[in-house]
Amino acid sequence: MTKVGRVLTLAAVCLAASGCYHQVIQTGRTPGSTVIHKPWVTTWIFGLVPAQPIDVSRECPNGVATVETQMSFLNGLVNWLIGIVWSPRDVKITCAAGRASIDGLRQINVGVNATSAEKQAALTEAATLSARLNQPVVIRF
Repeated sequence: MTKVGRVLTLAAVCLAASGCYHQVIQTGRTPGSTVIHKPWVTTWIFGLVPAQPIDVSRECPNGVATVETQMSFLNGLVNWLIGIVWSPRDVKITCAAGRASIDGLRQINVGVNATSAEKQAALTEAATLSARLNQPVVIRF
């Protein structure tokens, strides 16, 4: 391989590698054993148009512990070739092990037939109480 060929190959590898990323979002919940893996989540125009939301409520009845998004090597290759049109991402979602506990938290009960003004007043009261106590406040409708 000539010197120019080596330089072009190195430049292409550096360009392709510069688009890779890895993002982890942790909710603070204890991870369970269920992992949902979606290796080709569709985004458009180099990821500027985001993917559709992924509904895992059936697979994760206790909620989500971790969401990991990355551009795998194959995703990056496709992105490099046709990223202006389709830019896939690799997503792994780890379900939470158990339900969040609301025991011991303050609760505000709002009637099922509450008016819009009563609902707004409950939200305002919950926000004020939460700020004062520095902890979550549960609102039950």
